[in-house]
Amino acid sequence: MSDIMREAVKRHCKKYKYSAEYTRYWIENPFCEICGNHSDAPHHIRTRGAGGSDEAKNLIALCTTHHTEVHTMGVMSFADKYSQFFEKIIAALSERDAINIFVTRRPSDGCDS
Repeated sequence: MSDIMREAVKRHCKKYKYSAEYTRYWIENPFCEICGNHSDAPHHIRTRGAGGSDEAKNLIALCTTHHTEVHTMGVMSFADKYSQFFEKIIAALSERDAINIFVTRRPSDGCDS
């Protein structure tokens, strides 16, 4: 990441009161993990409003296109489409959320009457 971009990221993060950890993640991961284009602000897998942290395990570097896509289709549909992120996404969700996802996604055994 160039010095100019690094300073722009720092200004953005300061303006929106992002943590030092979030800022560091963005600086260290300047490219989309899917296509390699420059990343937009890192995506929180578990939103901050739902208790998600700014830890690296809860962030994915995504370009504007893929960041919009995850918000449009939802995190689990995104994980299905880009399976390389499935384990990271499940790990970032709470145990209760992960259990609910697996229960609702399990194949029907024909006994659900």
